[in-house]
Amino acid sequence: MTKRAYIFRNPWLYSLSIRLLHFDGFKKIRDIIGKEKNVFEPACGFGRLQRYLYDSCSYSGIDLNEIFINFGKKRGLDIRIGNVLEESNYIKSDIIILCDILHHLTKDKIQEVVSIATKFAKEKIVIMEPAFVGLASGKGFFSRLAAKVFARVDFDGINNIEHWFTRQDYQKLFKHLKETNKFAGMKIQMSKGYYFVELIRV
Repeated sequence: MTKRAYIFRNPWLYSLSIRLLHFDGFKKIRDIIGKEKNVFEPACGFGRLQRYLYDSCSYSGIDLNEIFINFGKKRGLDIRIGNVLEESNYIKSDIIILCDILHHLTKDKIQEVVSIATKFAKEKIVIMEPAFVGLASGKGFFSRLAAKVFARVDFDGINNIEHWFTRQDYQKLFKHLKETNKFAGMKIQMSKGYYFVELIRV
């Protein structure tokens, strides 16, 4: 497999890239999560979402990027090496966050990750996905060019991106995940070019 994109080898550059893309829109996650919650994040990177949570929340996560995990651990975060497709790596938590991960996975793996997360989320799963990737989903020249650029820049060294979601694709996916995993409710918000989706257990 080819070498991961440079932003996945440099935590500082990755952090800057994320800030430029979402314009600090992740601040919205604080009120979605709430106070005094146990939060677990599969594919956590270096744990950047922890900074957006209330201080009363606890946070932990797993990722396969050793550079990012070591970077986060040096900053005192409770994160470790772990594969999101292995159930043994998960821990029971009030809320499980799936941030910037679904578009990296095949449809089968998306279902597998959400199915595992469902077993460990006591209250809900929160999905955060970039709506702007829809630019790469068309068949025209500029869409094909965007797809090539996005795939190269967003290659995490683990998963090859095989499909770019349109907004319609995302809506169908969220509905499918709610129904197949038998969630009691679902809330979808759009902010700063990102989807914030709450799959509610009870």
